[in-house]
Amino acid sequence: MSSSQPTDLATAAPPDLVAPFERAWFYNGISDDPPHLLDHSDLSTSPYSIPKPPFGHTTLPEKTVHAAFDTTLTPTVWCSTVAPAIITLLKEPERAIHLSSLMAVRFSTVIPYEDELPVFGPTVIWISVHPGTTTAIACRDASPDILSLLGAHGVQGAPVVHWYEGSVERLSGPPMMRVVDDTDPTSYVRRALMPVLGLPLAAAVEEEEGDDDSQGGGSRSGSLAFFFHEGEDEGGNPSEKVLGITTKHAIFARKNVQANANVDSSELSGYTGGAAKADTSVRACSSRRFQAMVNETQKLIDTNTFDAELLPRRIAGLESKPKPTTTTAAEDDAYALKWRKLELEHVKEDKVDLEKFLKDLDANWRDPTQRTIGVVNWAPEIRSDVDACGYTQDIATFALDESKWKKEFKGNVVYLGGKYSPYHIITMFSPKTVTGNRPSFKYPINDLFKIQGFVPAEHLANPYFPASPQEENTAAFTVAKSGQSSNLTFGRYSPMEAYTCSASGEHSSWEIPIFNYDRRLDGLSFIGDTRLGEFSAKGDSGSLVFNARGEMVALLHSGIITRRKEERFGGVTVSSHVGFATPAHFVVEQIRRQYPKADFTRQGF
Repeated sequence: MSSSQPTDLATAAPPDLVAPFERAWFYNGISDDPPHLLDHSDLSTSPYSIPKPPFGHTTLPEKTVHAAFDTTLTPTVWCSTVAPAIITLLKEPERAIHLSSLMAVRFSTVIPYEDELPVFGPTVIWISVHPGTTTAIACRDASPDILSLLGAHGVQGAPVVHWYEGSVERLSGPPMMRVVDDTDPTSYVRRALMPVLGLPLAAAVEEEEGDDDSQGGGSRSGSLAFFFHEGEDEGGNPSEKVLGITTKHAIFARKNVQANANVDSSELSGYTGGAAKADTSVRACSSRRFQAMVNETQKLIDTNTFDAELLPRRIAGLESKPKPTTTTAAEDDAYALKWRKLELEHVKEDKVDLEKFLKDLDANWRDPTQRTIGVVNWAPEIRSDVDACGYTQDIATFALDESKWKKEFKGNVVYLGGKYSPYHIITMFSPKTVTGNRPSFKYPINDLFKIQGFVPAEHLANPYFPASPQEENTAAFTVAKSGQSSNLTFGRYSPMEAYTCSASGEHSSWEIPIFNYDRRLDGLSFIGDTRLGEFSAKGDSGSLVFNARGEMVALLHSGIITRRKEERFGGVTVSSHVGFATPAHFVVEQIRRQYPKADFTRQGF
């Protein structure tokens, strides 16, 4: 609860019962940022020794938390008798106490450079209440009853009661990063941890074994295709579960799960198709992809550091420049000076933000377990004989961890920012044609492009607009995808389905081919230092292919990869000229068979 401002850090100001300094430093030492004290039952008999000003020049006592080891308050007595009695007491409505946690502990205290050995205090009934819900007075008034209860149960040693504010939170790492405006210097680099389609995915079991497929190594990682709400569980009960879609091969290792085996919700403890159990957790970013994110951030910091050194010299040069002889020149110099100063201000601010962001990555996301975002729910057999069409069924669903997703969940949206300018995206999505017929596409003001519905089979066979002026009378249209490895890319869809066959000749399928976008189209060979490049790459499996109308077109799962040994510099170059995908209408049909009430339209968790 809020309190009035004290005039003295050593004096409590009502309704607080402890002085501000004691409140902040009473638990010094138990963590890097210890909780704030509300009250302790021996406040009058064991006052906190508050150092005299200046506080910063005084060594503060440091506490350490230990398990209670009272001979009368045994674990059995605590769990079966004493703790339940205290809980019942605190939950009495008239007390207005909102209990968060209850523990039995002891504290040791040592004053650095003064005490040789720590001094142990009595048994403490350590109680936390949810922040902002309970007054210190309510805590104080409950303490005598708790002490009486302890006495009634024979607890000895003059126990005390401590109160503080704190809520229990799951240790699943922070929620997914929010989408920020492109004026934020981290807006593009954070895309790998934002709750949007194309999110980089990795199998937990692969992370433990050090595998990563994003660079063609042969193990598992991929991209998030889209979301849906389950609507109804297997028992016919309403369900609020939200699931993500990707390809099965992207999150299951071949050595642990056979392609011709199924995984469903009855096997959430782990699935291996009869072999040893495998972790079915799904994570955002493989370790390699995460490190790439860190490196990208550091590069931005280095660039800002360079600019922060260069700009003052440019400003000084403009300020020391001889006065121009013409009004126009003087105005130009004044304008340049104004903007160089603003640029320097922004560079300094951006550097601070980027350094803070880098620390957040290291502290809250580097451990792979902090990037766990869900658990596999269903992964049917990878096959191409589900129906007469011969499309590849390579699907896996995973249930989203609500603690990671709920806060920033936006539904099925693609982040378009960062890589290309809005103008270039509009140009690629809406090419000019001889007849002037071009698809309607409006760039979203928040960079989030909403995905709604899917292209039905009849429209895939007869595309409704061309991909380029040269294709005015041909059946093809522009599509895009956002994936782990190549991020946002554009390609050309053709309704002429491609036949693919394995080397053994045992497995064949029909696929939607996606060709690379014409690099020469409308003079877009280069955008900044970014070549339009190829539509797909290793690690993009599971990406959703979509069109200018925001409709799902297909689920990307494979492609033809060309590897060539680089004679001049060594190493191997990897290139892809076509990607293969399964039609979205087929994918949705399979999902609805497993989840009859699946809802693909909801924007909230």
